[in-house]
Amino acid sequence: MSRALIPALVTACLAGSALADDRQDSGVRGVVKMGPMCGAESNPPQPGCEDRPYSTVIRIRELPDRELVKKVRSGKRGRFHARLEPGRYRLTPRGGKSGFPSCSGVDVTVKAHQFTRVRLECDTGIR
Repeated sequence: MSRALIPALVTACLAGSALADDRQDSGVRGVVKMGPMCGAESNPPQPGCEDRPYSTVIRIRELPDRELVKKVRSGKRGRFHARLEPGRYRLTPRGGKSGFPSCSGVDVTVKAHQFTRVRLECDTGIR
């Protein structure tokens, strides 16, 4: 095999796997929020005390073996999406470096030809 052909084949394989991911019509989409933002919570929240969007990295692990399959980032509005094959996954947002906000993982089931909606929550520690 010629040396010039090897890079072309590698590029074609990588492009093919990216195209396969783009065609996937199932996955998750959602938002990451952090709260509480004020010491005393009320329902409805006082102005300025609503949970706020949180921009962070979300690790997506396949269940039950917990193999990391993807990392995605939530934007400044806290929104994210990831194309995934049907199956069970755990989504875990990364918390703050100081320990807050503290984020917990959520288990979801992705069905064929559907996007599962998810709300991930992170605790600010404000009481």
